[in-house]
Amino acid sequence: MNEELLLALGRLEGKVDALMTRQAVHDEELERMETRLRKLENSRSWLMGASAAIGASFALLFQWLKH
Repeated sequence: MNEELLLALGRLEGKVDALMTRQAVHDEELERMETRLRKLENSRSWLMGASAAIGASFALLFQWLKH
């Protein structure tokens, strides 16, 4: 009976170790994805700001040319 418990405990410990390893891999993958997403969001924000500035500049230019 004691040997069975030790064997079961060893299997359980192995499974917990495997789960912890998988969790570490998932954490790394999540961090990489968050970094990529952050870069995409920042570039999109910059592009939207530049587009707004160009649009406003053209609007002012056409207003100036109109008068």
